[in-house]
Parts: sequence; structure tokens; C-alpha cells
Amino acid sequence: MPPGRSSHTPAEGSDTGAFPVVQFRSDWLWLSAIFVLPLAITWPLWATRLKTVVRAEGLELRGLLRTRQVPWSRISGVRIPGFGRVHATLTDGSEIALPGLDFGRIRQFIRATRGHVADPGVRVIAVSRLAHLAVFVVFLGAIFPFSGWPQVLWVLFVIPLALSVWVERTRTKVSDAGLDLRTVFGQRHVDWAQVKGLEIPKRGFLRLDLTDGSKVAMPAVGYDRLADLVEASGGRIPDPFIEPEDADAAAEAATDDDTETTNGEATDTANGEATETNSGAAATDAATTTDTPARAESKGDR
Repeated sequence: MPPGRSSHTPAEGSDTGAFPVVQFRSDWLWLSAIFVLPLAITWPLWATRLKTVVRAEGLELRGLLRTRQVPWSRISGVRIPGFGRVHATLTDGSEIALPGLDFGRIRQFIRATRGHVADPGVRVIAVSRLAHLAVFVVFLGAIFPFSGWPQVLWVLFVIPLALSVWVERTRTKVSDAGLDLRTVFGQRHVDWAQVKGLEIPKRGFLRLDLTDGSKVAMPAVGYDRLADLVEASGGRIPDPFIEPEDADAAAEAATDDDTETTNGEATDTANGEATETNSGAAATDAATTTDTPARAESKGDR
């Protein structure tokens, strides 16, 4: 027979019962350190080291690891890509990225070179880089729910990643060849000959009215960037900020100038004819005066 149960026999489920199986997993918050710590270390270096210095003898390109000197004699121009930093085109056909110089500062760079680099005539209208601060806030907001249920909520990090890609990809490139419209999932080129007009919606990006009757949105070109678009188009897109009264006044001024010119020509013509008439009358008077002495002499002879 089994022994009787005593008061010293541990009960199942109690602290002194059967040893439970307990699993201890690593804290998933260390994954956030993988993203945050490298950013905290490299950002100060990136902000202080990466730069392009314009000097009298050429360009000084400072990277994270080395500094490179490029004289003006080796630089043939600049190229503004649809994505990334501005590149300098060298005389041997190669290209080199210009650290710290993006498409938004190309005008200041051209002026700083004092004629050594020609203006490429390309302007890029994109989402402000300050939007990445909002992306970083969204990233920090995803860390806390992720730490509570990491097996499922890791997908929250897709949101800041997608927003960052949207900020970098969404832009409109304006050049003499036309407009290059770039979105997250594709791009499209529109020639100036295809553009018939411009539509300004109540919300969202501005739209191009094409000659085939279709409409296409211009990424990153909102109402607040309309003036930049008009300036970058070089007059191909009219300025909608000019009021009709100003246009009528300009047309009237042009009409008045034409009228004054016509009146001036008519006055000059009349003055010329009067001068010719006066000249003819003077010649007639001179001939009469010449004939009078001759007639007097003829009467004396008689």
C-alpha cells in the first residue's frame, strides 16, 4: 500500500510542488538601440564633416574619412539627379558627389563659384527635408508598442520607413527638356509641348492640363510652391498671381505706345510734306524775284 499523505508532503501547484518550466527571453528593446545608437554617433560626424567648400583654386570635398581637392580646370559642369546629391561632372567624363550640397542649394553654389560653373538650368521641387523629423517622431512612437508585443508589432516600423521613402522620392524636376514627375512607385516625363494649362485644386498637389485632355499631378508642388514652379519654368507657365487688371493695364499701355508711335509717324510725315511745300514756295518766290529784274531790264531797253 502507498504511504499515507502527511503534512510534509508538498501539494501540486504550490511553491514546493513540481518545478515549473519558465522561459526567459531577451529584452526586445535592444533592437531600438541598433537603430538609435548608430544614428546618435554618426549624425554629429555627418553634420560636421560632410561639406563642400568653394575656394579660389577649386572645390574642397570633405567626406567622413577623407578630403579631396578638385581644381576648377577639371570641372566641366554639375548634374542634378532626380534622387540624391548634386554631382560635379569632370573633364574626363566621370562624376563625383558634392557632400552637403543638395538641389535646394544649387543657386547659392552657382553664385559662389563666380562663373567657374555654369547654371544647369534645372530646378527640383521636393518635400522639405525637415519632414524627416516627423518621421523620427513616428519611429520613436513605434518603439513602445513594439516592446510590449514584438512578435507581431514589428510591422509598425514599416510606417516610418515608408514615410522616409516618400519624403525622398516625391519631387518634380523642371528643366528645358520638360518636367520629370517622380513618385514613390514610378516616374513620368512631360514635354513642354504637351502642357496646355495648370489646374489649382482646393487641396493636394497642382495638376497639369495636357493637350490630350488628361491631367497629371505634380508631386511636391503645392499651392505654396507655385511661385517656385513659375520661376523654374522660365515663363512657360504663366504667373497666376498677376491680376487681370494688371494685365489690362499692361495691354492698354502697349496700345497707347502703339498709338503714340503712329501719331509720331503721321506728324513726321505731315511735317515732311509741309517742309517740301515750303521749299517749293521758296523756290517759286526766288524764281519770281529773278524774273522781276529781267523784266525791268527788258523795259529799259525798249
